[in-house]
This record gives sequence, C-alpha cells and structure tokens, in this order.
Amino acid sequence: MSNIIKLFALKRKLSRPYIKREKVLLIYALTTIFVLAIGVRLLSAQYGFYINEFDPYFQYISTNYIVKSFDQKGFAGILDYFNWIDKMAWYPEGRDVASTSFSGLHYLGAFLYLFFRNILQINITLYDFLVLLPVAIGGFISLAIYLLGKKIGGEGVGIFAGLLSTLSPPLISRDSFGWWDTEPLAYLFGILTFILFLEIIEKEKVSIKSLSAASIAGIFLGLSMTIWGGAMYFVGTLGILVLVALFFIKSYKSFFEHILVLTGFNLLVSMMFKKPGYMVIINPANLVIYIGIASCFLLIFKEKGTAIGFKDKVYSILTAVMIGLTLVSFGAVGKLTQRYLSVIFPFELSQEPIVESVAEHASSTAVEYFTFFSIMIFFGGFSIYYIIKNVDFRRFSAIIFTVTALYFAASFGRLMIYLTFSLTILGGIGILAIIRTLFAQPSKFTFKRKGLEITNTNFKLIFIAFILIIMLFNCSIWIRYADQPVSLLNGSTAFKIVSNDWIDALSYIREQTPEDSVIISWWDYGYWIRVIGNRTTLVDNATLNTTKIALVGKMFLSNEEEAIKIIKELVPGRKNVYVVVFTVGQQIQQGVYWIGGGGDESKFPWMAKIARLDETKYYNESKNQPTEYFWENTLLGKMLPWTPTQAQYGNQIITVYYYYQKIGETNNPYFELVYKSPFTSYLQVLIYKAKL
Repeated sequence: MSNIIKLFALKRKLSRPYIKREKVLLIYALTTIFVLAIGVRLLSAQYGFYINEFDPYFQYISTNYIVKSFDQKGFAGILDYFNWIDKMAWYPEGRDVASTSFSGLHYLGAFLYLFFRNILQINITLYDFLVLLPVAIGGFISLAIYLLGKKIGGEGVGIFAGLLSTLSPPLISRDSFGWWDTEPLAYLFGILTFILFLEIIEKEKVSIKSLSAASIAGIFLGLSMTIWGGAMYFVGTLGILVLVALFFIKSYKSFFEHILVLTGFNLLVSMMFKKPGYMVIINPANLVIYIGIASCFLLIFKEKGTAIGFKDKVYSILTAVMIGLTLVSFGAVGKLTQRYLSVIFPFELSQEPIVESVAEHASSTAVEYFTFFSIMIFFGGFSIYYIIKNVDFRRFSAIIFTVTALYFAASFGRLMIYLTFSLTILGGIGILAIIRTLFAQPSKFTFKRKGLEITNTNFKLIFIAFILIIMLFNCSIWIRYADQPVSLLNGSTAFKIVSNDWIDALSYIREQTPEDSVIISWWDYGYWIRVIGNRTTLVDNATLNTTKIALVGKMFLSNEEEAIKIIKELVPGRKNVYVVVFTVGQQIQQGVYWIGGGGDESKFPWMAKIARLDETKYYNESKNQPTEYFWENTLLGKMLPWTPTQAQYGNQIITVYYYYQKIGETNNPYFELVYKSPFTSYLQVLIYKAKL
C-alpha cells in the first residue's frame, strides 16, 4: 500500500505544472512587446547591413580600439584606451578620445562583445555585433518601460506603456538597427534607475535588500552619465522626485540612508572615466539631489523633537534651496555649456551657429508633439486629474516624468525620446481609468431607433473600439521612421532611396588615395571618411574646434586662390590633400534638375553663419536659393556641378539647374577632379585633389 501511495505522489510531482491563465496571458503580452520592438527596429536591415548615422561610426572605431588592445595584450591592454590620441582625426592635433567622448559606451560595448565572443563562443565580428546590439537594447527598453508602468499603475498600465513604446517614433529613431550611439543604453539605465528608486521609496526600514536596490540604482545612474550627456535629465528628474517624496514618505531616516547610498554609487561610477570625471560632483544636475538630501537631513532633526507638518517640509526644502543658491553664487557649482543651457532655458535657444546647424537640435514643434503622441497627450490630461484626485507618490511620479520631459523636449527635438516612457505610462493610467469606470457602471438603458437597438454595454464597447482605432492610426506614423535605409545609403537625406554613391566614394578614398592624405569636407562626413575611408580628416562630427570648422566654411565660400591659401594654413606640409563635396539633385526632365535635400548645396548658408560671413552674399532667403555670387565666385559653387537657369513652370518663372562640371580634370590651376560617383539616384559625391 505504501508503494502505491509513493507512486501516486511521484506521479503528482512529475505531472504537468499548472500555470494560471493570467500568467500565460502576461507571458504572451511580454513576448509580443519584445518581439514587436525588435521586429520594428530590424526593418532597416532590408536595405543593407550597415551602422547607421554619423556618430555611431566613431563609437564603433573607439569600441574597436578597446577590443583590439585586449586581443593584443589581454586585460593589460584595456587601459591603453586612456592614452589614445587618434592622429587620424582633427589633423594635425589629433583627438584625445578618452577626454572628449563618453567612454562608458565604448567599454560596455567592448565587454559585451568579448563576453559573447569569448565566453558564449558566438562567432561574430564586432561591426556586426554593434549593428545588431541596439535592436536588442530597444527590446529591453520596451520591457523596462513595462516594468516602470507596472510599478506606477499596475500590470495593465505596464503592458499598455510597453506596447506603445515599441512603436514610438522618437524611440525608434534612437535605438534602431545600426544605431550604436549614446542614447539607447543610457535611456535603458535611466529607466531602470527610476524603477529601483520607486522600489525603495516607501521602505520604512533599511535592509540588505533595500540597500542593494539603492546601490544598483546608483550604478545604473552613474553608468548612464558615462554614456550620454543627456543622462543629466535622469539625474535632475531624480532630484525632483527626491524633493517631492519628502511630502509622502513616513521614515525620513530610512529615506535619507537609501538616497545617500544611491547618490554615492552614482558619483563613484560617474567618476570612472574622464568624461564626466570628477567634475560630476559639482554638476548642476546633481545639485538638485544634494538639495533633496539636505532637506531630508533637516527633517530628520525636526522629526526628533515634534511631529512634522506640511510647513516644516516646505521650510526645510527652502532652506536647502537657499544653501544651494549660495553655493552657485560663490562658483562652487560647475558651469554648463551653451547646449545644455539651451535645454534648461528652452526659450533662450543657443545663438551659436554650430549648435543651431544640427537638425536634431531644432526646437520641437506642436505638430511634432501631436504627430508622435496625440492619443497619449489626450489621455495623459485625464490621467493628471485622476492622479491628483487619488494621489499617491508612485502615480504622481508619472506626472513629474511627463512635465520634466515636456519641458526639456521643448528645446531640442532629439530630447523627445524622454516623452516615450513618461507619456505612455501617463496615457495608460488615463485610458485604463476610463475603461474601468465605464465597466463599473451597470447597463441601465437601451436606445432604439429605426430598428436599431444599442445597449449601454454596446456603447462601452464602441467607445473602446474607437480608442483602439485612434491608437492604431496614431501609431501608424512609426513606419516612416522604422522603414528607412541607413544614412550611408541615402546620404542622410530625407529620400527613401538606396544608393552606393557614398560607399563607392569612401572605397576610392581608402584604396586610391595615398595613406598620408588629409581629407577636407564639411564636418558632417568626417566620421565616415575617418572610419570607412580610413584616412586622416581635418574636421569631423565632434565639433571640437569650431574655429577650424569656421575656416573650412570660409574655404568653401572663398574663391579658388584664397581657398588654396586657407588649405595651406590648415594642412601645413602635406601635399596629398583632397576636398570632398556631396550634392543632391532631383531630375524633373532630361538634363534639368531641382537641387537641395541634404547635400552641401543646402548646407552652405550654415557654412557662412559659422564662418561669421555675410550670409546674404551667398544665399537669397526670400527665394530660398543660392545667389549668382555664390555660383560664380566661391569654391563650393564651382565644385558643385550645377548651373542655374530660368524656366517657365505654370504661370511662374522658376530657377532650375543644368548638370555641368565646372572644375574638371585639367582645366583648373588649383583643383583637379579625381573622382565622381555615378549620380544614378539623387546623390553624388565628388572628390577633388588640391594642387599644392
């Protein structure tokens, strides 16, 4: 009998495990979120397997330096990076990479690759790994947004937020296929910091588990600061959360200890690399956290004597703020660059042309807000009312996330990425509150007219269907950002084309120019030339030396003789100097073109501004076209293969262009055309050799 009982017991142990239906649905939902996020971000792969945009090429070559050093010297080689002066950039000075870049990204990329290659034995090149890595990070970002939404508003809000984040245009444009740049990892770490912060906020006692959570949160926050300058948003917003939390928490002593640990690890990790380095201690973003810590410290002393009221909390915060302002007035807090000041004061945008010239630094418009987030903005407004009516700290944090993100996104369009996690969560709270309210009401009436019967329940279902339709329609904008060729294939233009013009031109530079050559181009293309072309560049996308960039702009807008003098000044002692020009034109009929769309024929007004030249001399703003002086008296005007003419278009006389090569192979005493791409689809790259 005992054997039979044992047999039945063993059978029960070996029987199929029971999983609740809710768990199965949750697994399906999270799998859908992750797979959808990855699938959307892989759409660009159909056009070609390349790193995307400009900066990621620099991030790749820097990550590659660490990997190569490790392969040559083992663990001793990973520190060589800190002494690396890249002499193939910013000729002749070179670039101190560790001091002028966010090294955390390079080391994390290198260590992840070495782990996959050496530990997991996955045979993949670093280039291919870094092309695919942002796609995986994008999937994890959506899962992190789910976790943050769950922490704030429950499972439903988390799933809603995670699902919508997979189709968020600002997020897709920053964590898609080939985008090995600063934002994806820093964004992921910042969200994980907020999740852990909300985990420890209500802890009334200090424990190993809670201190571990605070430590990990600080590590994530510090890592984000070593990866992206924009991570100061997470630091500043965390500081605001600390201040607001003082009105909700029950144990100030426990909160003080947790935040002190979080801040300590944040600073220690941030100081691991030269950028931000030790100056992170006096970073203005961290000042907000210091004010929160000081306020909490004051409240701890107050708590010992008597009960703490609302006024006591306000007075403590104001006292800490006054101390902070005093430190600022005495210069004890670090200064911000013009770019960061433009973020903090969005209505006082940078007047520095080099900052203004970058498209992603343009101010966000109302049209962009509603295009990207319309349905979430609508439900977000309802959520604010709902949260304030039923206020608690976790839900109130969603308002803080959204308000701060809206504020900072007003300065640079690039920062609209912050709104993805904040508005999806806030919108999720609103829409679920509406649905729950609707279905909490009993069906009491029936509406009949002309044979049509609609019950109260049907009204609810119609309303939900209407919401879903609007959401799907709103999300359809994602395809425009996800289904795009990488920049190398369309020249970073707005055209959805695939062209080998840049690939072929860079191959020519790499294979046909002498190794000691110096390549001059407008700064946009510097990383492509340095990494793919494997040649020394004069200026690049880092914009480290605006004076040199201004001289390049002046060179392009001078006549040939003056341009040669500037080249000799910029490249002393070198004979093999090449000038790269990129142009975009659309053929409207045989031999007749419209020009513009992202080439140098569109960028020369910025060349004039950055060089502090009279822009009106080269550009007619009212007609949105170059002046006659530009075409006849500037180096760029003669290097570009266009000749303007007038043509009848309907009832108007418009300017169109003939394709004509003004500087050829032998007819110019200063420059020689040595290469031009075929110009088969909108784009053309031309390479000239300076006759020095």
